[in-house]
Amino acid sequence: MDYPGEKLLLKLWETLAEKGVGSLLAPWQEKRLSRARTEIRREELLVIAQAEKEVESIKSGKSVYPINDGVKLLTTAFEKSDEKGRIEPTIELSHFAVKASSIEVSESVRKEVNVAKAVMIAEDILAQDAQESSNKPIEDDWLFSWRENAGRVSTDELQDLWGRVLAGEVKQPGTYSIRTLEFLKSLSKAEAELISKAAGYVIADRIYRNKEEFLEKDGLNFTQLLFLQDIGILSGVEALGINTIYKSIEPDRYFKPLVANSKIMLLEHEDSSKEVKAEIYLLTRVGAEVLRLASFRVNQEYFESVAKDFATKGFKVKVADWVQHTSESGQLFNAVDIAANA
Repeated sequence: MDYPGEKLLLKLWETLAEKGVGSLLAPWQEKRLSRARTEIRREELLVIAQAEKEVESIKSGKSVYPINDGVKLLTTAFEKSDEKGRIEPTIELSHFAVKASSIEVSESVRKEVNVAKAVMIAEDILAQDAQESSNKPIEDDWLFSWRENAGRVSTDELQDLWGRVLAGEVKQPGTYSIRTLEFLKSLSKAEAELISKAAGYVIADRIYRNKEEFLEKDGLNFTQLLFLQDIGILSGVEALGINTIYKSIEPDRYFKPLVANSKIMLLEHEDSSKEVKAEIYLLTRVGAEVLRLASFRVNQEYFESVAKDFATKGFKVKVADWVQHTSESGQLFNAVDIAANA
């Protein structure tokens, strides 16, 4: 194998070729199987740059796309003058037809450029991932919905977002629902920033209640939490809230790991029937899927405060750094014991 994510990349290219997605990159799909990625990336970037240049030329009115000719761009010249040389306003149906055709073509090319850029981002992510490729195929409806949404965005940040979505779905089909795609396409910058802020307080898909001193210090008040519930990220923000119960994952002792992005909390007790109860705000499925797309820093003071609460209830608690390798496993290091009275 030439690089860690070779199998994942093969699945990506085969899926895109089969479904006709990423047509701007199609000429290189077969070459990828026999040539190094670095050899063909330069060619791809040159084609994308040229396509973007032609789209901008059409949008600015400097060029048009002819209706019954090839892809060659033509210089526009649709002015008429009277016998004195004055330019007269005229209405030419042929001009409008050519202009409309040009706009339609430029928009199609723009979408293909956006999709191609998102695909290349997904490719770069997968190339560094040693996870095994799932045999489960990506659903057609999901892929076509992804293409439509990825084609609409032109900013680097949003192309990166849709590239990450595609990479995650290639690794494990079903990771992102179509409902989440619909949510992401209408997400505003302010909403994204608020979600990113809240992400620092998520432990095992939950934000713990009665920790207002940490949340409010970061500008997360009750109104903002209620807004996150309104847009479908959180549930249980209303007055009564939600209680969660953690049961052991091992039969002969109590053991429960709680992952918070790059951190992990380990709860242990000699009594396997022991249960952990806590009042929480719960991430919705959409909220959990959206948070998988971002890398965020866990609020350390808040994280350790939650750990101390569990230690106070009689559990042996450790916190550590965490690297997720697959959907089922990862590696911890720098483990530290947390005491109830620390």
